[in-house]
Amino acid sequence: MNILLVEDRAAEVAALSAILHPLGHIVVVCAGGDMARLQFAHQCPDVVITAAFVPGLDGFALTQAIQQQVAPRWQPIIIIASECDESLQTRAIEAGADSFLVAPVSPAALTARLAAIERLLTLQRDADARMTQLTRFLAAEEEDLHIARHLIEHQMSPEGEKGRGRLEDPAVDVWQQTCTRLGGNMVSVNRGPDGVLHAMLADASGYGLSACVSLLPLIAPFYRMTSKGLSLQTIVRELNAKVRQALPENRAVAAQLVAVDPREGVVNVWNGGMPTAFMLDGFGHHFMEFPLTHPPFGTMADADFDDRIEQHAFARGEQLVLVSDGLLEAVGPLGKRFGEEGLAAALVGLPRSQRRDELKAAINAHLAGVSPIDDMTLLLIDCEKEAAPAHPQPARAVSTRRLGHWHFELLIGVNEFNRIDVVPLLLDVAGRFESMQGKTGELFVILSELFNNALDHGILRLDSRLKNSYDGLETWLLMREERLAALTHGEIRIAVAQVNEGGRLWLRVHCRDSGPGFDVASALARLAQQPQAHVDERLHGRGLALIQRMVERLSFNESGNEATVLLPIGNT
Repeated sequence: MNILLVEDRAAEVAALSAILHPLGHIVVVCAGGDMARLQFAHQCPDVVITAAFVPGLDGFALTQAIQQQVAPRWQPIIIIASECDESLQTRAIEAGADSFLVAPVSPAALTARLAAIERLLTLQRDADARMTQLTRFLAAEEEDLHIARHLIEHQMSPEGEKGRGRLEDPAVDVWQQTCTRLGGNMVSVNRGPDGVLHAMLADASGYGLSACVSLLPLIAPFYRMTSKGLSLQTIVRELNAKVRQALPENRAVAAQLVAVDPREGVVNVWNGGMPTAFMLDGFGHHFMEFPLTHPPFGTMADADFDDRIEQHAFARGEQLVLVSDGLLEAVGPLGKRFGEEGLAAALVGLPRSQRRDELKAAINAHLAGVSPIDDMTLLLIDCEKEAAPAHPQPARAVSTRRLGHWHFELLIGVNEFNRIDVVPLLLDVAGRFESMQGKTGELFVILSELFNNALDHGILRLDSRLKNSYDGLETWLLMREERLAALTHGEIRIAVAQVNEGGRLWLRVHCRDSGPGFDVASALARLAQQPQAHVDERLHGRGLALIQRMVERLSFNESGNEATVLLPIGNT
């Protein structure tokens, strides 16, 4: 060890050096306290041995000054006095000395003290090395957390802006509490071009950074596919494929996905590995459940994956409740789970405006200061039917000098009705033309209404009047599923074209189905005779009224199985 010896008496220096040198220690001698203080700052010795009384700073003052300088690091110091005085020993300990010896110093006692100090110094060096490694690890983890947080915020926010982004949808209320600095629960929300609200509550296996990274394969596909208006079945199948492709085999992501159609009054739910979701009515009564029906994403190959969804109707004022398992499994100081009972007690019977705050208070009271062992998330979604469809934006002026004519069509048969998202496919093609920029929202509604009308009424022969009541809408959904499964023949042809007529540029959409058609004249006459507000409030028959308000012309052939729409684009 490197030893700083502070002693002004030559005989004592010689006696101590005779003990220290044979042990292999390197000794630097200072005759006074002031010089020793400077030498200590320059050499940083392992041990300081000082006489109690030396010129300048005495041994006690020198010890105190050194310990203040190196704090909080430990610096071993031995003070030697010429007599065994209790007051001197007390002063030495108070100044910060580790040992107090009496001259003449016993070689055995000094050797034993130095051996003990050397063992402690070795432990301290090992601890310092581990602390350095830990500091580097924490710095690297902080950088990883920063990057992961940036990636998630960038993908979840509109146009890459920071903040809650689409979570600010007025129909959505979210409460989250994480057990680590970066949580493994994620809520994503997006509206489709038809106004359908899509939401996803995902819970990755594991904790912290690894769980957070496991969520990344879901984010971009969810927003991309919901923005295109793809069906919930198509979305969940693609998300399962992304998780299997991106993550190791032992990683999975549980998730619930929801699609709420406010105009049709229908909610679709896919639950893969998450707790049961449920619906509360406007009075806070529990009346509908969406239990776990599928395994988490990443556990099933595409050929075995089940994309079937739960579909139910709602009327007005209902609220969908989704939670993570961490909330239900939160354990209080007495070892009791919060559970479904705690969730029901906090939510059921309350108006929906109070439910989030009441649950937050209930879970905090249950935990009573105990840290949660898993991330906790509550997602509330208001299922309000639209009182009236939104009015389309006025047609923008388009320069048509460089716009050519184009046309495409799609023929869909029985095998494709339930396998292809027809409307997003057509919209994707049309949206590539310059004249369609800014028109895709209107075109999506037009294509959706025409295709659904052709399939539901022309091919499946469903009567929309069934939708006049909540029970009737449930019956209509069940009949649609049964008839679609039993369908053996039928086809729908949709053609989209950009045309120039009368000095104006138009988008023409033509839809024809193989069904027998309907009484067009009577249907349009009834529609014309009813006040608009009454049409908007009905649970059926609003599609034609919506299209009529959006387009220049809506016409049918005599049998009613062929419809043509003209949407103005601009002047030539």
